[in-house]
Amino acid sequence: MTPTTSLDIAQSLVRIPSVNPDYDPASAGEGAVTAWIENWGRANGFTVWRQPVLPGRENIFLQFRNGADHPHFMLNGHTDTVGVGGMTVAPFGGEVRDGKLWGRGASDMKGPLACMMAAALQLKCSPTSWRGTLTVACMADEEFRFRGVTAMLEQMGDALPDFAVVGEPTRLRVVRGCKGCLRFAIHALGRAAHSSKPHEGRSAVVAMAHAILTLEKHFATRLAQIAALGFGTSTGSIGLISGGTGVNIVPERCTIQVDIRLLPNQDWRTTHEEIVRLSDGWLDQVPDGVRFQFDPPSVVDPSFELSALHPLATTACSVLQQPESDVVFFSCDASKIAAHGVPVIVLGPGDIAQAHTVDEFISLKDLEAGTNTYARLAAALMPG
Repeated sequence: MTPTTSLDIAQSLVRIPSVNPDYDPASAGEGAVTAWIENWGRANGFTVWRQPVLPGRENIFLQFRNGADHPHFMLNGHTDTVGVGGMTVAPFGGEVRDGKLWGRGASDMKGPLACMMAAALQLKCSPTSWRGTLTVACMADEEFRFRGVTAMLEQMGDALPDFAVVGEPTRLRVVRGCKGCLRFAIHALGRAAHSSKPHEGRSAVVAMAHAILTLEKHFATRLAQIAALGFGTSTGSIGLISGGTGVNIVPERCTIQVDIRLLPNQDWRTTHEEIVRLSDGWLDQVPDGVRFQFDPPSVVDPSFELSALHPLATTACSVLQQPESDVVFFSCDASKIAAHGVPVIVLGPGDIAQAHTVDEFISLKDLEAGTNTYARLAAALMPG
């Protein structure tokens, strides 16, 4: 029997591994989850289609047209998850215990996606309460490069929705803005030598240490001066470092990965160029023969901000009896949708604090509330 409740759908989705291959090269990606959603959608009478994104990885869409092409409301989620290393609960067990559903993706975001699917089914079964077109868009590759939503927007062209909700977990708070993200790698390139004669080498690790201290100062001063109301300041962090091949070898290479959080009206190119220019000063602090190399950015994700007075934001706040909408610091697919001129908010059950954790969960109450919220919001935006 086809699952119809958000809990049953979420449990089924969590039990299907869909780790993004960029986190685990051995993972097959979203394919099995995509197939399950396709079968579910067809069994429940939705128009269903796939869109290739990467080899073996696809977006999947469920749509129901109820009397008119417009208003067109899109519920947008993603099917990939981060890795499962170190988890203290069965990552694909889908265990229900203590009023919670446990497992990888329960909060981010198979739980919210299940609420979207359950709400869509409710709306399909009560067509007299609304009029328009409802689409549930299930994206691949949200957790790494946002290539799923990029492919969707490129293919849609002018057939964009009138409103969209991205279902990242916000504790069912209406979010009308997110920070953006800029990521890139920096390499220090030195010269290898035996550790018994370190003077014959040029340590890339020591050189990178000087660079890191300068970067941290730049984050605390220059980036801290870039601010936007509600968003706080721009921030920077160094999340990964690697270097050397053996303890008895002067390392010839060291690499760091830099993550910058961007604000509305903050030009990523200017931010990136300022850091590149910093590297000129690094050469004064390291021995001759060391150089620094910047990779092109691996992620350029703009921020977005919807007016607090936009009908989508005010309607959502009214449905939830929330006095005013929020902004958040994380990034998601919403910014790409907003960049194409589609009014979008972020709204989902569960807590972002549970995303990517070793004991990820979503409460059963949140699943029920999320389903009801999406159904009520859709009816309010597409009145019959």
